[in-house]
Amino acid sequence: MAEARHWNLLNTLFLTGTLALALALVPWRLAASGLRWSEALVFLAMTFAIGTAISGGYHRLFSHRAYKATWPVRFLFLCLGAAAFENSALKWSSDHRVHHQHVDTEQDPYSIRHGFWYAHWTWAMEAKDLPLAGVADLEKDPLVRWQHQNHFLIGAVVATIPLWIGFATGNLLGHFVFGVALRIVMTHHTTFFINSAAHMFGSRPYTDVNTARDNWLLAPITYGEGYHNFHHRWQWDYRNGALWYQWDTTKWLLNVLGWMGLVGQFRRVPAEAMIRARLLMEEKRLRERLVLASPGVITPMQARLGSARLKLDAALVSLHERHEAWSHKQAEWRAKGLAKAEAWREAKAEWQVSLAVHRAELKAAWAEWKAARLEARSMLAYV
Repeated sequence: MAEARHWNLLNTLFLTGTLALALALVPWRLAASGLRWSEALVFLAMTFAIGTAISGGYHRLFSHRAYKATWPVRFLFLCLGAAAFENSALKWSSDHRVHHQHVDTEQDPYSIRHGFWYAHWTWAMEAKDLPLAGVADLEKDPLVRWQHQNHFLIGAVVATIPLWIGFATGNLLGHFVFGVALRIVMTHHTTFFINSAAHMFGSRPYTDVNTARDNWLLAPITYGEGYHNFHHRWQWDYRNGALWYQWDTTKWLLNVLGWMGLVGQFRRVPAEAMIRARLLMEEKRLRERLVLASPGVITPMQARLGSARLKLDAALVSLHERHEAWSHKQAEWRAKGLAKAEAWREAKAEWQVSLAVHRAELKAAWAEWKAARLEARSMLAYV
C-alpha cells in the first residue's frame, strides 16, 4: 500500500497560487490593455537576470564549484537568485548535490522514477524535511551564510523591482502582472523542466548510466541547461553546451565576465574525453543493434568495431597526453625565463614534428572507425 503524501502548505500555496494568478491575470491584461514595450522589457530583463543567477550562480558556481568568482559576482548572483524563490543557495546546492550523488534512486530528492510531475514540482510541495548535506565548503562563505539567513527578504526586495518601475511610469498593475506574477512562474518552471523534461526527453550521447538527456529545445529557455546528459557526465564543467554551436547563454556570459577578470579558473573536460565518451556510446548502440544480424556476421563485425574504436581511443589519448606534456614543458621553460632561447626553439620544432605524427595516426584511426561504422550500419539497413 502506497504511503500517504503529506503536503507543505506554504510551498503548495505559493507554487500553485502564483501559477493560478498568472493564468488569470495575463490573458485579462492582454485583452484589456495589450502588452506595452516597457512591460515586455522589464519582464525579459528580470526573467533573464534571475534565471541566469540560478544557472550560473546557484547551479554552476555554488553547487558544482565549476569556476571561481569575485565577491561582487557572488553577491549579485545570491541577491538575484533569491528572487527565484527556490530557497537559499545553500539549501538549493545541498538538494542538488544529493540529486547528483543518488540520481534516479529513492535518495534522489526529485527522481524522475516517480514520474514527470513529481520531478517537475510536486516533490517541492511535499512536507519532506531534507537536511543540509555535503555543503560544508559553502557554509564557510560569509555571503552564502548571509543569504541563507535572509533569502526570502532579499528575494522579496529584488522581485518587486518591477513595481517601483511601474510606480514611476504610472503603470503599476501592468508591471505587477508581467514583471512579478508571470516572471515568478516562468522562473520556476524553466528550472523545473531540467528536473523533469531533461530526464525524460532527448538523447544520451555521453552516458546511459542515468536518465539525464541532452535536449536542445530546452537550452534557450533554461539559459543553456538543456544539455543535461553532458552535465551529468561531467557535472564540474562550467559549461552545459560544451560544443561551440550549442546554445548556452550562461557559458557566454561567464566567458565575458572572465575576460573582465571578475570570474576565472574555469573547469573544462578535455575535448578528447568528450569524443571518447561519444565513441563508446556509439559503439555500444551499434553492438546492441547487431544482434539482429546472423550469428556468422555478428562476431566478426563486433570484433572489427571494437578494434577500430580501441585504436581511435588510443590515438585520442596519445594526442591528449602529448598536448598535456607540452603544456607542462612550456610552463617550466617560462619559469626559467628560457622561452626565447635557441634550445626552446629546437624543443618546439621537435614537438611540432611529433604532433604531426600523432595527428596522422589519429586521422588513420578515424578513417578505420568510420569504415567499420559504415559497414555496420549498411548491414543493419539490409537486415
